[in-house]
Amino acid sequence: MSTADFSILIPVFNEEECLIPNIGKLLLFLQSHGLNGEVILGSNGSTDATLCAGELLQEVYPQRIRFFHLEERGVVGEVYKNAVRVASSPLLITMDMDLSVELEFIPMAIGLLDRYDLVVGSKQSGSQERSVWRRFGSGLFIFCAQVMLNLGYDDYSLGAKAYRIEKIKPFVNNISKDTNYVLDLISRSSRAGLAITVLPVGCQDFRRSRFNLVREAFVRFSHLFRLWLRQSLDGQNPHL
Repeated sequence: MSTADFSILIPVFNEEECLIPNIGKLLLFLQSHGLNGEVILGSNGSTDATLCAGELLQEVYPQRIRFFHLEERGVVGEVYKNAVRVASSPLLITMDMDLSVELEFIPMAIGLLDRYDLVVGSKQSGSQERSVWRRFGSGLFIFCAQVMLNLGYDDYSLGAKAYRIEKIKPFVNNISKDTNYVLDLISRSSRAGLAITVLPVGCQDFRRSRFNLVREAFVRFSHLFRLWLRQSLDGQNPHL
């Protein structure tokens, strides 16, 4: 595979219905904007035709698509770690498979990575069309994270984030193996003094969540409490 200017990571789980059409839409967007990027598809625990579709896409677009599969479900943090290892570019952008966040985030984030180490795409600062319960749950988590960890960022979801790989590599081995890896990266990057900026994005997301929302809430808030406790014991957060 030729060297790309940037890499786009998309974690996938049982995405047989939308994988091929949405990747086609993404590649067309990149081509129409003259963007030389690769797409890394990381399956975690998929049991449907996602594996066949991912392998087919890699075969058809060998210069643009990388595909790998992890057997364990829900280990998107491990998917991220693997993407950092295999990326052929210095920049890594994360998106969701349903492309619920506007694709314009990609070129805007690339431009910002000239000056920043991490770009936080934020639905809270931008616009979002999602269910009331998902907005309430994410809003509560964001508020708690901001207060407990003294963070000034308002989105810790998987998609619409962008990183300079060389800057976040020192933290990658210590991030959570689940969805909490984003909070870990933002928290560690902030404490290390990396340059972080928030980019408002538009999001339309009404499809059923890939996660059990009750379990996901328990996992996220439990991890947040442990992170807060560790920082408090380490004396890293002067506001606690």
